[in-house]
Amino acid sequence: MTTLRILTYTALLLAAGVRVSAGGSRIALAASPAPAAGVAEQPAHLRLFSGPNGGQWFTAGERMAAILTRTVVPTTSRIGGGVANIAAVDQRRGDIGFTLACFLGAAQSGEPEYQSMIAENAVLMANVYPQVLYFLLRKEVALKYGITDITSLLAQRAPLRFASLKPGTASEFVLNMLLKYGYDTSFAKLREQGWLLEFNNYAETADNFVEGKLDCFAYTAGTEVPLILTMEKHAEVVVLPVEQRVLDLLAKKFKTTAYILQPGLYKSVPAPVATLGDSSCLIVRKDFPDDFVFAISKALWDNKADLVDAVKDFQSLSPGNAVPPGFDIHPGAKRFWDSVK
Repeated sequence: MTTLRILTYTALLLAAGVRVSAGGSRIALAASPAPAAGVAEQPAHLRLFSGPNGGQWFTAGERMAAILTRTVVPTTSRIGGGVANIAAVDQRRGDIGFTLACFLGAAQSGEPEYQSMIAENAVLMANVYPQVLYFLLRKEVALKYGITDITSLLAQRAPLRFASLKPGTASEFVLNMLLKYGYDTSFAKLREQGWLLEFNNYAETADNFVEGKLDCFAYTAGTEVPLILTMEKHAEVVVLPVEQRVLDLLAKKFKTTAYILQPGLYKSVPAPVATLGDSSCLIVRKDFPDDFVFAISKALWDNKADLVDAVKDFQSLSPGNAVPPGFDIHPGAKRFWDSVK
């Protein structure tokens, strides 16, 4: 948890709304007039919801909190999950959070089960980096059962030991969506086939996979994942592809994408592997003042190198892809990204 520090504000304002102070790194915010109806006061402290311990969102959240504490306003990073973070921000229990673009797409899909995800006060602040679905299977299990893709994996009526992350996380949500709409199955049906399912955190699940206590670990992460590189050092792994028909179906319904894992980074990817792609993004309270969200966006962009040092996938953050089409984005964030294009 980032240590809170009390910081003094200097009321400086240029036409752009914010600037870096002459003293160096701190962003100066104007003393704003009383907020308009429906606009909240600028907070004295920010609550940032990240992801499960050991994941990229958790690591990035800690670094972002330090940056924002140093440059904008005292900020703490708290463990969260991609689905839970939307509710936290929407209900003002949190201020900023990590989530996936497909969650926003699900809320707009018209499917009744996702209507509860429609948020009035949680909007996009920035698209950050590609998010990828990984189906990691122990190689000896793939060879034993002749498993070459997700369809052949899901066809198995055997006591396969399968794991993902806990309910409320991005991984668990995406897997539910993939199973139901892509393959007409579910966790309940897989249990009926004899599968042994568990939902845990990154570290314990990876340890169990390496120790041979699990056969398959499926979850979403960025494009360069240290956890997978570590797992490959201790176990032979196969990364299973997602079939094109499923990728096309989910793209149409939930605005997901296809992502091709290329050979070179992971030992377990000797040839291109197609899988489900999405975007890690940041959401923010819609009722925050525009100048305040502009300042937060500027602080993150100005300190991109620091974020990349924590999570390499932050290298993908850019003005060109920060504002994806088809999604509501905070006006302060849009103004900032437009200003640096």
